Parts: sequence; structure tokens; C-alpha cells
Amino acid sequence: MKDKPSRIITIALVVLFACALSISAGGKKEAAPTEEEGAMEEAAGPIKVGHLTYHTGPFADVGPWFDGITEFTLSVINEDPPLGRKMVAVNQDIGTIGEAQAARKLIEQEKCDILLNPAHEYLSYRDWLLGYLKANDSPLMPSVHGGGILRDIGGTPEEPIFRGAPMDSGQAVAAVIRAKEEGAQRVVLVATEIEGSQLQMEAAIKAAEGIGLNVVDEINVVPEQTSYRSEVSRIANANPDTMLIFSQAQDGATIVKQTAEAGLSLMIIGTTEWLGEAFPETATETALKQHKHVWISGFSYVDGPAFADYERRLSGSKWADVVGQPENSYNIEYFDVLVVTALAIEQAGSTKASEWAPAMRSVAMAPGKKVYTYKEGIAAIRNGEEIDYSGLTGEFDYTETGVVSGLFGIFEWQDGELVQVDTVDDVKVLELDSL
Repeated sequence: MKDKPSRIITIALVVLFACALSISAGGKKEAAPTEEEGAMEEAAGPIKVGHLTYHTGPFADVGPWFDGITEFTLSVINEDPPLGRKMVAVNQDIGTIGEAQAARKLIEQEKCDILLNPAHEYLSYRDWLLGYLKANDSPLMPSVHGGGILRDIGGTPEEPIFRGAPMDSGQAVAAVIRAKEEGAQRVVLVATEIEGSQLQMEAAIKAAEGIGLNVVDEINVVPEQTSYRSEVSRIANANPDTMLIFSQAQDGATIVKQTAEAGLSLMIIGTTEWLGEAFPETATETALKQHKHVWISGFSYVDGPAFADYERRLSGSKWADVVGQPENSYNIEYFDVLVVTALAIEQAGSTKASEWAPAMRSVAMAPGKKVYTYKEGIAAIRNGEEIDYSGLTGEFDYTETGVVSGLFGIFEWQDGELVQVDTVDDVKVLELDSL
């Protein structure tokens, strides 16, 4: 009689095993988990987002701000995270140790799945990273600052850079277009000796030639100076009515302030680096009002369901004060690219670059069901539907090299508030930016 329970248990196990392999309605057996599915089930811990950012150096003012918008966006995603794994930021300052060393630290030491924000120093560590990708099929490389990387790089499983904004050169071209439309006659171009700013200067020179804008001087300056008096004197001697500046916030603001102190009143246009509050604080309200205009060429948003949901959430969050106004170009870029990254991870069922890269285009571009929020997107994917994410910046369409579409706007600081005053024809920008 002692053997009877054993026989019962054995029979029960056989029945259970048979049920597990039972014939489905279509007459086929349930497939055993693939090796990848098994690995997914065993995956432990969060998806680590290695965030390349600044807390020291020429862009130090953006550190808390960029950390804040990253944390806010991940908080939205983590309400229902991809693959059931929360996404956690590892914020790494690059201002002191440089982008290359910071990237290696995040990948080799922190074991990050995602390298967020490869930027204008990418070429200095590209060969190493391509080798790492070949061996490890990781990391994923979404980038808000990828517009500073040559447009023919990225967008492939072997080099999975997908940008969160159009090329930085587009901002410079939009500034040239704006200057021409406003009747600029004599234009001075100024750029700091930082690679991204130099790329913008080159784009502005080509666009000015293409559109017939009269450039009377081109000036390169050393960043992080407390005074630009000699450059201001040179600017004054050129007798311009317009000045386009490609720099980070403090340098541009210092030049704006010191040209005003020298008695100049110009139409001035900068780029997105001036969108942080450090710019008006350094430039001073007095200088901003003395010049005819001080505008910023940046990226704009679509006033629709995506922005409405995002603005409500951000304005009511604990990050609202540190990140500033919701419509700021950087805020909307961070949000869109991280949301699309998470949706693509869910679509791919993996954090492998070889599977994520094609999924980025799949979730961001037609065909598919239009979705405007992360919540809508993740639900549709899990329901087996194809999706087409239409986010804060509108359609999120990628070229073969991971350059994304976008809208261009002109912004202005007015009594401490950032206001969008106009838009720029994106078709014209793309035409001139391809010269």
C-alpha cells in the first residue's frame, strides 16, 4: 500500500505534462520557450540607463536639469515598464573626465544596458564601442545630443545611435533662415571652439552662402572666458546689424551682455544651449532689452494629446521646478526619445542592440496604430498591434542613419519666461542643411 501514493503522484505528473503539451485549437502543440525567451524570464534587476551628462565644465548648468527630465520620464515609463523591468538612471558627469572615459565607465563598470547621449566627442571612442557592440550586442544608444554626431553615423544594429532631435546643424540653418527673413544686412557669426559649436558654424556658413545672407565676419572664441572684450571690439568694428552665436549658455550670455555694454543693439540668434535659465541670468534683463532681439533657434512641439498629457504630468511632478518649462526643446527631446526607446525594448522583447534597432523604427514610424503616450503604446504592443508613436515633437520618423524628423521654433526669454515666438519652415531647413 505504500506504493499507491507514488503511483498517483506519477500519474498526476504525466497528466499535467500532457496538458502542457496539449493540442491547441489549431491542432498544433505549444512551442517550448526559445533560448531568448528563457533568458528574458531569467533576467533580473532593472534596465540600467547610463546617462552621459554635465555637472562640471562648460555645460555645468544643465546637470540637475537634464538629470531631472531623465528621472521624470523614467518615472512615467516605470508605471508599467518594458519587459516588466524598471528603468533606472545612472547619471555620469562628463565635464571633467570627458565623454569617452565616462562612456567606458558606464558600460564596463556600471554594466549599463543603455548609453544615453553619445554626443560630439563620440568619434574619440567610436572604435572601442563598435568592438564592444560586436562582442556583446550592447549597449543601446539613444541620444538627445546625437545631432552633434555626423549624420552618416548610426541607425543600425551594429551602431545603434538613434537621435532624439534633428541634427544640431539644423538649428544653425534655422537661425540663418530667420535672420534672412527679418532683413539682416550685415551678419557676424560667432562660435566657441567646441566641436558641436564648430559644426553649427560650418552649417551656418554654407546656409548663408546658399540663401544669400551677407556674412561680414566669422569669429571663433575660447569657451569659459569671463570676458570677451577683444572679440566684442572686433564685432563692433565689423558694423553688423545681426549676430548669430553658437555656444553654451554662459559664453553666449556673456557676449550678449558685453556687446550691450559696448553700446551695440543687434538682432542676435543663438541655439538650444541658451534655453536654460543660466542664459538670461548671465545675460541680464537689461542687456536682453537693449538688443533689438535675442532669439533662440530650437525645436518645437505639437500642441496635441501627447503634449497635453506630458505637460499635466510634468507640471504636477516633483521635478517641475528643476527642469523648467515643459515646452523647452531639451525636455521634449528627452521625453520622446526615452519613451520610444522603452516601447522598442518591449516590441523587441530584448535589450539586445540587434533586435532593438529595427524595433525603434517599427514603433516610431508608420504603418501602425497612432499612439500619443507611453501608456497607449505599451498597451497596444502587448495587445499584438503595430504602433506609430506620434509624440511631443510630432511624427518621430528616422532616416537610415538614425536621424529623426522634427519641428523648428524660435524662442525668446521674456521677463524670465521662455516663450516661443515663431516657427521655421522645416522643409527649407532640411534643404539648406543638405548643402
